[in-house]
Amino acid sequence: MSYRMLRLDVRWPWWRLAAAGALSLLAVAGPLRAQPHESGPITIGGSAQVQGPLTVHGKLVVAGHVYASGPLTAAYFTGPATARGLPYGGGYLKVFNGPVTVHGDMVVRGDLSVAGPLTVDGPIAASGGIDADGPMREREYGR
Repeated sequence: MSYRMLRLDVRWPWWRLAAAGALSLLAVAGPLRAQPHESGPITIGGSAQVQGPLTVHGKLVVAGHVYASGPLTAAYFTGPATARGLPYGGGYLKVFNGPVTVHGDMVVRGDLSVAGPLTVDGPIAASGGIDADGPMREREYGR
């Protein structure tokens, strides 16, 4: 080996520190923003939690409770849900990080919690309560 070649001795402590720092940066520097989700008609076998706005271009049928931490807008509200014999599935939880848009109907066999505004083009049918921190508006009755 010639004296002009660069030799890195990995036993030196600063190389270990640099490698640990690079690995920690890679672990932290993942996706920093939530990515939007788009779906066709969807059925969730249990409860659903959306960390962002939820827009449903169809009707929303929930076997449990509906809660939005922002404004809630729908064609009209109804209950109990005609969930077509769907059992309450409280044990399963699906979490969406980021805004969700559903092109079609959405059926949730448990509770639905939305951390943001909830907008439904059709009706909301829920067997439990329908509640929101913001204003709740029915388009069909508030023309």
